[in-house]
Amino acid sequence: MYSTENMTFRLFLLPVVLVWITACSSAPILNIEINADGIERENYPLTIPLDTDLALAGDYLLKNETSGKNYPAQILPSGDLMVFIDQMPADTKAVFGLSKATGTEKHKMEINKTEEGIEILSGQQPVLFYQTAVANPPNGLPDYYKRSGMIHPLYSPSGQILTDAFPAGHTHHHAIFNAWVNTQFKGEKVDFWNQHSETGTAEHVSLNTAEAGSSAAIIESQLRHLSLKEGEVLGEKWTIMVYPTDDYFLFDLSSEQTNTSSDTLFILEYHYGGMGFRGSKEWNKVDSVHFSNTWKILTSEGFTNEDANHTHASWVTASGEVDNNIGGVTVFGFPDNFRYPQAIRVHPTMPYWVYAPMVDGEFYIAPGASYKSKFRYYIPNGKPNLETIEKIDMNLKSPIKVKVLK
Repeated sequence: MYSTENMTFRLFLLPVVLVWITACSSAPILNIEINADGIERENYPLTIPLDTDLALAGDYLLKNETSGKNYPAQILPSGDLMVFIDQMPADTKAVFGLSKATGTEKHKMEINKTEEGIEILSGQQPVLFYQTAVANPPNGLPDYYKRSGMIHPLYSPSGQILTDAFPAGHTHHHAIFNAWVNTQFKGEKVDFWNQHSETGTAEHVSLNTAEAGSSAAIIESQLRHLSLKEGEVLGEKWTIMVYPTDDYFLFDLSSEQTNTSSDTLFILEYHYGGMGFRGSKEWNKVDSVHFSNTWKILTSEGFTNEDANHTHASWVTASGEVDNNIGGVTVFGFPDNFRYPQAIRVHPTMPYWVYAPMVDGEFYIAPGASYKSKFRYYIPNGKPNLETIEKIDMNLKSPIKVKVLK
């Protein structure tokens, strides 16, 4: 027979044990110290390298243990943690706990796979299309202009198409695309950009990842740059990450080119080549059917259409009328890019520009070596907002400070 004293003790012990079990079950997977470093943060994609292997599937939450605010998070294919910070006060310096999300809330970001490629949508609005299948040039044009491994169309939040592929006058331009022009390989010139030279080209090879999470929609693909005589010279990995912003579109494009051959590729000094942007057909004077206005260029250093060529810029904005309304794109180079801030090529009459580091001299990619570059794209609904541009630029130049706690 139990005494009333023992029963009282057991009844007291039970809620204590339940509280302890609940506390243990809700304990963070790990803790991370985050410091906004005196800068108010807005729409900030934060990548945190992790030593711990966490499940790729499912959503996570990063909780400010002081304020209680949660931020959506997901594990990238690389194993890093991606956290999307919509708002963070400048004075934030706190410990954040990472936990698995328990809800089943529908993601804002979506992936739509087709036979032609991958479309990324934000709130059911298309953001961009990555071309996996071979896109052929318009009827009557040579087959050597065919291309894959490019982004087209790129949309504004209101649905304007801001890029052009196979444009009138320069069929070898492919919206958002990456190619070197004046190179030397095995003692001969190879031009990966001007396909009509019939010495080189670039193409999509395979799709590694296409998935949408709470913090980003991701495409990871393999491309290759071919010498039409010698075969593959560069293998290239593209990583496209589109973020769940509300007032504008925001995405990052990372490129890692690796020399897969046994010979050095020399990128010779030249006036253009690299990660290019070809703007709307409405900005193309050569296209008499669609031309309506000349685009406007503005750089981080205040240069415009007339004087921006071969200056250096941490960001470049291109804007103009499309479908009778203003639309535009700002592209930011990341501070760890080679020769940052890179020189730019802005064509005097056609709507294309490109980050072109070879303007400042020759460089090379040795066998087995890699060339990395990364760019952020801001696409507003209407005219680009200079205040937003400056905030994004500041976020890149002065990143959030992070420490994973043991």
